[in-house]
Amino acid sequence: MTVPVRLWIARRLYDYCHLRDLRGPGVRPWVLLGEQIGRGPDNEPLVICHRPVAWVGEAALRQADRAVEGQASREWGPLHRAD
Repeated sequence: MTVPVRLWIARRLYDYCHLRDLRGPGVRPWVLLGEQIGRGPDNEPLVICHRPVAWVGEAALRQADRAVEGQASREWGPLHRAD
């Protein structure tokens, strides 16, 4: 099954929504132009940033939350592993 691009992006944003609570209000997602150089422990892409493009706004984050939560899946949630 192929996931629609909007939902795929929403899931990526939702995966790390716990970081703001852990590290403070200055932590927020952003878009960059870069090159993937590997994968991290959560299978996230490790990149070299060639150029920052934009911050992801609060409205986009709320839309991402609604899209993921609207799936009502018990198998999906933030990647917060401290609990």
